Amino acid sequence: MGTARTAFARANARLGVLGGIAAVVLLLSGIGTTALDTLAGAATGGLRTGLESATGAAGAARWQIRLANDAAAQSDAAATVLDRMLVPHGARWERSTGALPTPASAGDERFDALLTADPAVPDRAELVAGEWPEDASPAAGAPDAVPTALNAAAATALGLEPGSLVTVDDGPALVVVGIWEPTDPTDPAWFGDAVVATGFADGAAGPFLVDEATVVAAPSSAVVRWTAVVDPATTTPDDAAALRATLPDVEPALRNQDDLGSSGLAASGGLQGTLSRLLAGLGAVRALAPVPVLLLGIAGVAALARLAALLGAARRGETLLLRARGASATRLARDTAVEVLAVGVPAAAIGAASAALLVGWLSPDAPGAPSSALVVAALTVATAVLLVAGRAFADARRPVQRGSGDEQGRMPRAALAAGAVLVVVAAAISLWQFRLYGSPLVRGASGTVEVDPLSVLAPVLVLLALSLVALGLARPIGALFERLAAARPSLVPALPMRQLARRSSLFASASLVTMLAVAGLTLAAVFAGSWQSIDREAAALATGGEVRVSFAGRDVVRGDDPLATDDSVAALPGVTADGPVFRGEVRLGSDPATLVAAPAGGVEAIAPGTGLGAAAEALGASAAEAAVPLPEGASSLELEVGVRAPGETVGSVEVSVWLLADGGAATKLSAGAVGIAAGGGVAHLELPDATGLRLLGLEARLVDAPGASGVQVSFDGLGVDGDTPSDELAGAFETVELSAAVPAARAALPGGGGPLQLVLGAELADRISAAVGDTFDIRVVAGGTELEAVVAGIVPAVPTAGGNALLADLGALERAAFDEGGGVPAFGERWIATEDPATVASAIERGQGVTATATTRDDASSTTLIAPAITTFWLSAAGALLFALIAFRSLASALADGRFGEIVVLRALGVAPRLQARARFAELAATVLAAIAMGTLIGLATAWFTARELARATIADAPAALTAPFGFALWPWLVALAVFAVLAASTAGLAARAVRRTASRPGLREEER
Repeated sequence: MGTARTAFARANARLGVLGGIAAVVLLLSGIGTTALDTLAGAATGGLRTGLESATGAAGAARWQIRLANDAAAQSDAAATVLDRMLVPHGARWERSTGALPTPASAGDERFDALLTADPAVPDRAELVAGEWPEDASPAAGAPDAVPTALNAAAATALGLEPGSLVTVDDGPALVVVGIWEPTDPTDPAWFGDAVVATGFADGAAGPFLVDEATVVAAPSSAVVRWTAVVDPATTTPDDAAALRATLPDVEPALRNQDDLGSSGLAASGGLQGTLSRLLAGLGAVRALAPVPVLLLGIAGVAALARLAALLGAARRGETLLLRARGASATRLARDTAVEVLAVGVPAAAIGAASAALLVGWLSPDAPGAPSSALVVAALTVATAVLLVAGRAFADARRPVQRGSGDEQGRMPRAALAAGAVLVVVAAAISLWQFRLYGSPLVRGASGTVEVDPLSVLAPVLVLLALSLVALGLARPIGALFERLAAARPSLVPALPMRQLARRSSLFASASLVTMLAVAGLTLAAVFAGSWQSIDREAAALATGGEVRVSFAGRDVVRGDDPLATDDSVAALPGVTADGPVFRGEVRLGSDPATLVAAPAGGVEAIAPGTGLGAAAEALGASAAEAAVPLPEGASSLELEVGVRAPGETVGSVEVSVWLLADGGAATKLSAGAVGIAAGGGVAHLELPDATGLRLLGLEARLVDAPGASGVQVSFDGLGVDGDTPSDELAGAFETVELSAAVPAARAALPGGGGPLQLVLGAELADRISAAVGDTFDIRVVAGGTELEAVVAGIVPAVPTAGGNALLADLGALERAAFDEGGGVPAFGERWIATEDPATVASAIERGQGVTATATTRDDASSTTLIAPAITTFWLSAAGALLFALIAFRSLASALADGRFGEIVVLRALGVAPRLQARARFAELAATVLAAIAMGTLIGLATAWFTARELARATIADAPAALTAPFGFALWPWLVALAVFAVLAASTAGLAARAVRRTASRPGLREEER
């Protein structure tokens, strides 16, 4: 028989084992490809989702400087830098120019105008009326006027329409030819400019879109801006990392351009911070990725090693015969390698291709990575060839063997001991470093978050080390159980325990794979449970309410604020509570921090799960003292106003009433005007249809009174619905004095002036060494109000702001700002508690009359990034369990082949077939149960040292005080373990049935094998 025919005949005789090898290769390549593609898709998909959700300045970078005399040279210099540094990394930039607020007038209306030249506006805005300036013809009656298009919100407030003339002081005349509104004011290309959403910014109206020559001709200084954004649909993690590294260098590079300008260059925008946050999240995925991938790989290698040992044992006689006839060990190993290639290459190709197609079908938007399938398939086949062919070569070099049963699953003991010691040492070092850092993620020298290559291996190395230690203890533990079983008179369990104790090496491979698989499954369950808990808490802290609504372009209260008294959100189906929230920057000296002001009395209701109960209690007193409640159902207020002024003073005094709506949001309502010459009068206000209204204070303002001085305004009484003023409000307000230099003044309620009560985040309290009762000063950037504050409490983190933040009652903040005479902050968010966050968020974004962005806790969750990684974890654990079943099946097969003589002897000694079957089932069942028990303990021990830190690492931007609990995803763990146990029991049952059938044959002899 020729060499080829001999090799073919040998392969055909062992198709069962080769089929098992093919099955392992198929599963390993398929699950491995699925895991890698899923992790890669999670990284890219999570990055793109995060970039899509970044709004305003958070998704853009901007560089601004005074417009140079040679604007063309300046533009070319900047373009050279931006094209070189940004465009190769997936960013695009746009240039615009604008004039600082310029005094202007339209009819009798005086205002400051913002003139802007931005050719890209038509691409991200739509016309409400008229046409764009570049398409306009000279206006009839004003042929020299410059055509302009005006923001719709500003046009409405100023009463302008197409054809209206606007005169710029000492500048060109403008004619309105178009009214436009932004398609999406939150688009990062707008950079979050409040004027785009509301038509006003710091009191200036606009933007008036004109050409650049008009901007230059304006009397105020002109600036030029370059705004860079990225396209979420095409950005990759590599692009994001390169762009994040490049952004800090753009400003120095621009400064080095001689034509750009000598001074005044400023960089702003949150794109770099957004990229850093998202890349930190991707680092969490990279920190998790090795755990399931290595778990799967180690289990697959162990299963292949078990099958290689089985194939070698099955061919023991063939190998001896062929070696005796002159076949070399190299030839036998080569033939075995060809066999493995013949079954492994198709299996690997099918597995990898099927996995790639499955991932592409389930995630069609995820970027494809066909190279990963090729790499996984190639590595799987190469590993199978090395293991199986290497085992064949080793068997051929040792033609005299002690017996097939004893050699199954054995490797040289010295090498095994040395390898186990190395693994244990490596695991100890890796775990020590993991615990030292508290995470597999560390901050590098550049300040970026990186994956530590040693710490990231800790979970898998600890799993493997503990499994090897448990495997080493199998022999002494088996001997102990053998002595205990021998004390019983029956053959079962004495015989099975004796086999397990004396042939522990035979069961080693199957036990190791099973322990690894069960330990990996347990680690996945603990990690998933811990991550779910910390992600739920982190999402609550990130959004505050179950839905967080952000309104664009709000800074301070300037007049009637319909949003303050609007209760349409509360009427939405599923909404259980809602409240207004101010969130803005404050300064403690020169240090920045974030102030969050929410209704203290209802913060637990509108922000469930954030743990603010103690904070609400600490702020309760300040909330109650913020304003005076008006009678429920009141419809009008009447106010007696007295005015004293020099005899020739003309004009009138406009009276405004400041109210706090339910939740503490402030609004300023006009109560009409009284004549100065008449000595005053009665101001009347129709109250809005809202519940929970409270009186904050009054304001008087001179109208049409040029040169006035010494105008004294007194408020003698305030009545509700025509009734006599209450004792609480009668004579409560002090007289204010107005003049042309001070045209407006506020009359506050008595009892104010005390420090604002604040609850500090733990990080901020630690940084400034603050304790409860300490006082300090803050400056609220929105409105520029300086306030004295006192620490009322300390919490681990403030929702939406983290640990470097302060929490106040919204009404108390409004009262403090009102009393100080500064700008009263306007709330910019509304937190909502609801049973159906997604539906409520969608309804709000569709139904609001102003620009609003609704964010749910699902949006703030790390699920987009981490859920695929957890799925991969479960998938790898399931794959390891499949490999454990294959190893267990090969063990049962090895026992059947190697212990045929034992069945003959026991049958001759009178041991009944049923009893032999029970003994074999007991051996296999004890092996599996012991491995499951040890694997569970190993998984729990590994999880105790690593799972919580891994879960914490997945929340990249969570407050430092947030820690992950020791959770457990029970039901997936139980289901997977139950399925595995049932399949293992079926395998053991089939093996026992085969023993019984063999032992039942009459006249059974050794030669019949």
